[in-house]
Amino acid sequence: MKKNILLAAVASLCAVSTVSTTAQAQTAPASSPILKREMRGVWISTHLSLDWPNRTHMPQQQRDELLKILEHNKATGMNAAFLQVRSQSDAMYPSELEPWSYYLTNNQGSAPSPAWDPLQFAIDESRKRGMEFHAWINPYRAVATATSAGNTAQYAANHVSRTHPEWMLTVGNVIILNPGLAAVREHVTTVIMDIVNRYDVDGIHFDDYFYPAGVINDDAAYAADPRGFPATAAGRADWRRDNINLLIAGVNERIRAAKPWVKFGVSPSGIYRSSTDPALGSPTASGASQHYLSNFADTRTWLQQGWVDYLAPQVYWYIGQAGSDYKLLVPWWNQNAFGRHMYIGIADYKMNTTTGWFDPKQVANQIALNRAHANIGGQIHFRHAFLNANPLGYRTDLQQNVYHRPALVPAMPWKDTLAPAAPGSLAASVANDAVVLSWAQAPDARDEMEKVRRFAVYRSESREIDIEAGENLVGVTEASTPAFADTKAQAGKYYYYAVTALNRLSNESAKSNVVTNDFKAPTVRTRDASVTLANGTASIQAADIDGGTLDNWGIESLSASRTSFSCGNIGAQQVTLTALDKAGLSATGTATVNVLGRIPQPTIAVSRTDATPTGAPDNAIVLGYGAQSLTLGAADAAAGTTFAWSPAAGLSASGATANFAPSGAGTFTFTAQAISENGCPAVASVTVPVIDARCGDGKVAVCQKPKNDKDQDSGGTVCVAPDAVPAFLRKGETLGSCER
Repeated sequence: MKKNILLAAVASLCAVSTVSTTAQAQTAPASSPILKREMRGVWISTHLSLDWPNRTHMPQQQRDELLKILEHNKATGMNAAFLQVRSQSDAMYPSELEPWSYYLTNNQGSAPSPAWDPLQFAIDESRKRGMEFHAWINPYRAVATATSAGNTAQYAANHVSRTHPEWMLTVGNVIILNPGLAAVREHVTTVIMDIVNRYDVDGIHFDDYFYPAGVINDDAAYAADPRGFPATAAGRADWRRDNINLLIAGVNERIRAAKPWVKFGVSPSGIYRSSTDPALGSPTASGASQHYLSNFADTRTWLQQGWVDYLAPQVYWYIGQAGSDYKLLVPWWNQNAFGRHMYIGIADYKMNTTTGWFDPKQVANQIALNRAHANIGGQIHFRHAFLNANPLGYRTDLQQNVYHRPALVPAMPWKDTLAPAAPGSLAASVANDAVVLSWAQAPDARDEMEKVRRFAVYRSESREIDIEAGENLVGVTEASTPAFADTKAQAGKYYYYAVTALNRLSNESAKSNVVTNDFKAPTVRTRDASVTLANGTASIQAADIDGGTLDNWGIESLSASRTSFSCGNIGAQQVTLTALDKAGLSATGTATVNVLGRIPQPTIAVSRTDATPTGAPDNAIVLGYGAQSLTLGAADAAAGTTFAWSPAAGLSASGATANFAPSGAGTFTFTAQAISENGCPAVASVTVPVIDARCGDGKVAVCQKPKNDKDQDSGGTVCVAPDAVPAFLRKGETLGSCER
């Protein structure tokens, strides 16, 4: 970033007004929520080797040093790397368009030896750590300072300052590519598209070098292409802003046409324009540097037109600073995001340097203020070396408190909303005191927008894991690593886990199956129980046979294989108790349930008041002779039994006794149902034959047998007087008609 100019601006602002440390401490916002999505980036500057690389080191040393930077940023809690790959029209990668960087090989234009590609290496290593990679481009700077223009050791023969000196524009002590030239815009765009087309970057990132502040002699460029802007001071200012607009809009269009998932963002200075009208600018001191006026960068229009996916204004002032108060600038940017992402650039380099920055919580408080605004999607820290130096322990505070939970980069729905398929077959195990998760990746999508870039790992004490809650996100892995070791799971504590997949634009899949780190089934202990039938039924609860079942996490439910019993279950019954724990693991045990009750054993006795012999069975009735009714008496061995008779037709029943007086012949079966005192039923039945021997005039029908086998016609039905019946019965004749 433009540290030298910013330092001068800060110095002038501090000269206007200072705020005491005590007053500053009073501005600290409250603790911030845990966000699931938040940009946490770090600028890694290669210009002047501010962060990396050491140009005198060999490639292997440079690789090792870059790995340490990425590891450090990952350990801090960052999720994106912004590596400067083009700081002054040079390249930190092999390019046919611009020379190798002097800061890489100590000789601009000379390739590293042994050969390697720092850009590809940085992309690969960032991805391994689950971080996005944004290629940081300085679009216009050509020569570090005007005094170094003749330094042939730093500027190769194929450097643009030598091949196209007519493109150079000197403003004060800075030499840039003239933004007013169409050839410059095409050259810069071509360089950017070379990166986009050859490298799988997540984003292209411009810093704040547009028109430098100062006297600009671009009359020739204006005269050659005024495009209708008047030759007034205001017209010339609008023309310059339009020059920058043309580059921004053109780069955006070309990127989207080639790789629509690649993000395009810019990091201007922290003040757009000072104004008491929020529609025109922010409430800052009129003397503060304003990039709309000083750098001719109309960033508000870029956002409104959708030419950028994000803006990262460098709000490099402390909370409460007079003239450029962080707590006033951030709300203004929040209100001017226009549906795009807004990340705030934070001045880590100022920590422990001056008033306001002596507060070790200054950066943490700024992040808390960012999080309190819905349209502020995160922050980018300037820059790595200061995080590494850790003045006042502020980086330690970030690591242990502010960024102690990982975060996903915000999604960009205006680019795409497609989500990848969910991971499957999530499984958990324990190794080296960590919960180890593994899962199966979904088949790789054909659509580049849906390709899985990384996985998010969630942990919760609730089975219904809320994947929108930031506190449940515990890890992020890159796409080729479908595994995660949760080293922060508390010993002896159990959790639920789920995993989601994220594509290039951080759109998230549905969650996988849910697993736990509880692998031990419950210990089931049972006890025997007794139940007594009532109304023929009895029931138990699972708790009635639980003898103290245990689980290391907790029993979620107990169930018995049966909980109800009937009269057919009297006696000892084996019942299985199943315990289900919070992990979904189950175990069983057996208990004996003694079902108490009695099944009655009823009998039916037949009696009559008239004992006249009829030759028929004792339980038979002969209509017209002898007893014309029977008494049926039901009995059971135990007291308390009740009876019910059926069928009721022809019976006169009262409790255990029923009287049967038929009116016609037939065979009649009667049932007595006995109900025991506990409601269990049993039945007994009796069959009563009824013979009709009535002949009229009070006579009795008798069926005579034939005299002999040869004289079959001698027999037949005869009607006799009742007092003659005994004689016929003694001869073996039967009562009733022979035709019955």
